Amino acid sequence: MKKILILFIIIILLLVGGYFLLFQSKHSEEEIVTSSASLEEVSAQLELGKALYYTHCASCHGDNLQGQPKWKTSLDEDGHNYAPPLNGTGHTWHHSEEQLYNIIRYGLKFYNENYEGKMQGNDKLSDEDVWSILAYIKSVWPESIQKKYKTMTKH
Repeated sequence: MKKILILFIIIILLLVGGYFLLFQSKHSEEEIVTSSASLEEVSAQLELGKALYYTHCASCHGDNLQGQPKWKTSLDEDGHNYAPPLNGTGHTWHHSEEQLYNIIRYGLKFYNENYEGKMQGNDKLSDEDVWSILAYIKSVWPESIQKKYKTMTKH
């Protein structure tokens, strides 16, 4: 009788242990699928943002987000500021996501009604388009700037 009871306890322990191993394995597979789906979504957003950046922003801010030379030191022939770099070497990362969104979408006039410069924005872009452009810009920033930005904006 004692041997049967011990065998019964061992079987119960094996079943319970097997259940937890199976559950944990299934849970890990779900996390991997979710993570890869998220990576695919992020990748798609960055690709969209990159394409939109080249269409709407690169003519002033440069193909490599490098901005225009002399952006800090002088004005262009129309008396406007040159386009700053967006690659993390300028001041862009000092602004909140909300500010950057509004500048991309509506231009600097959103913050200064008397603004007459060239950064007029593009209110024809959808919200998704603007967030995709911003995601692409932030993805180009050096890792140290990305970390500072996350800390600064409390993401």
